[in-house]
Amino acid sequence: MKTRHEAHSLITISHARATRFSFDLDTTLHQSHAIKLIVGLDADVSVREPSGLQVCAPVVVIPSDIASCVVSRGPVISVLLDPEHNREPNASTRALGGTVPIELATARRLRDLAWSTRCYLESPRHLDALGEELQAIAFPSTLHRANFDVRVEYALERFRAHLDDADGGELELQSHLGVTIQHFRALFLRDIGISPRTWLLWNRLVRALRIALSGVSLTTAATAAGFSDHAHFSRTCRRLLGYTPGGIVDR
Repeated sequence: MKTRHEAHSLITISHARATRFSFDLDTTLHQSHAIKLIVGLDADVSVREPSGLQVCAPVVVIPSDIASCVVSRGPVISVLLDPEHNREPNASTRALGGTVPIELATARRLRDLAWSTRCYLESPRHLDALGEELQAIAFPSTLHRANFDVRVEYALERFRAHLDDADGGELELQSHLGVTIQHFRALFLRDIGISPRTWLLWNRLVRALRIALSGVSLTTAATAAGFSDHAHFSRTCRRLLGYTPGGIVDR
């Protein structure tokens, strides 16, 4: 494996999950729509929320849409789960109300699994498989079922089909069914946890990062995902993930 000074972080992104390996973690205050499972391989993970809550533990879970700063002074595996594709983990973690440590026995299992594959962590295929295994251990199947309102389901389908449209904001106004715009937004916020406009911005960000990982420039990725320019992409990434795009994909 490369030395710390030569090493780069690695990230894989699918529709349902992103897995990132980095040699440390130090984010600015951000509010991510993803459910975050963060495994510190050598050092504990420290999370601070604006409310004053501080959690320091080997492995932590941060529910979706919780503002936080995250620091770990050693190698880290971060697994970010899309709430709409992982509804059981989303329902169970939202009930927590904030960052929580994973109980010690499970934390040891997660750390041991990550350590056992450490020599493969610079392989995207192995990293993605590790993320799936970590998710299965941390979020076993539960009875927390999240069924969204049918109008919200319809809106999500329309949004996903038109993510790169310039009139994405107008799409929000066309997607409600038989209710006022205000009621539709309230339903969306209740089921998803964020507003329709923020959802569109979050998913454009994920799309832009996936495009950037294909090897194109960050400016090209920003435009392809519907951002007005690279600066808009960069500001959004920092606000929602705590890093600039270059800090995530090592450009």
